[in-house]
Amino acid sequence: MEVELNITNEQESKAMTISSRAHYAIKAMLNLAFQMPSPVSLTSLAKKLDISLSYLEQIFALLRKNNLVKGVRGPGGGYVLGKPSEVITIADIVQAIDINRKTAADFNGKPQSATMFAWGVLEQRVSNHLDGITLAAILEETSERMNSNESNVVAA
Repeated sequence: MEVELNITNEQESKAMTISSRAHYAIKAMLNLAFQMPSPVSLTSLAKKLDISLSYLEQIFALLRKNNLVKGVRGPGGGYVLGKPSEVITIADIVQAIDINRKTAADFNGKPQSATMFAWGVLEQRVSNHLDGITLAAILEETSERMNSNESNVVAA
């Protein structure tokens, strides 16, 4: 399943597709960033994201493997960001989650169609764009937008 992610730049709005698993991983990471430094339990996060706990556990296993999150044990435990939000990019999250995505580089000199090669070029451009967006930048822009439109915003 794929979902549409709207990416807006100053000139125009464009849409791209990412896997639903990456979509939920990004939402979960943003939620952790908003809650820092307090740990967030997977149970409460699964309810907030309206997904099953087992699906979220699979996502967090990949995020943990890539050091994007770390667990906090004990009462009030849960997960926190594994690195500062200023260094975690959206590309880091997508790459950690979409581990089976084939790109042009995966063909390593093997013949491929022009379409697959073009897809690899496109994926590289998207990856470069997402690599420039940090969780901290999203939090900052969200905060600015929330302050200008306070009546339509609900807490994380």
